[in-house]
Amino acid sequence: MRRYLVAMSLRGVCFVLAIVTSGWLRWTFVVGAVVLPYVAVVLANAVGPRFGEAVAPVVPVRDEPPVLTGRVEDHDGQRLTGEPPREGGTARGAHDG
Repeated sequence: MRRYLVAMSLRGVCFVLAIVTSGWLRWTFVVGAVVLPYVAVVLANAVGPRFGEAVAPVVPVRDEPPVLTGRVEDHDGQRLTGEPPREGGTARGAHDG
């Protein structure tokens, strides 16, 4: 946070100096005032582990797969939950043409 405040303070100084000066020096301060916000944000976001803190590895957690608990039917009204087919219905997994 301190680096961000320093960079933004320097940007304010560049604005003031761009108004006061003339020639190529003015345009140098204008470029500084335009580029410094990008640099300030990059510096503020570039943080590493603090001194004395250990970096812990990330351990993936595997959840149980979802379980079907309701009634599932295909487009013919056939149950797809592993039960035997209804009377007059087609066999499970069989598809017409």
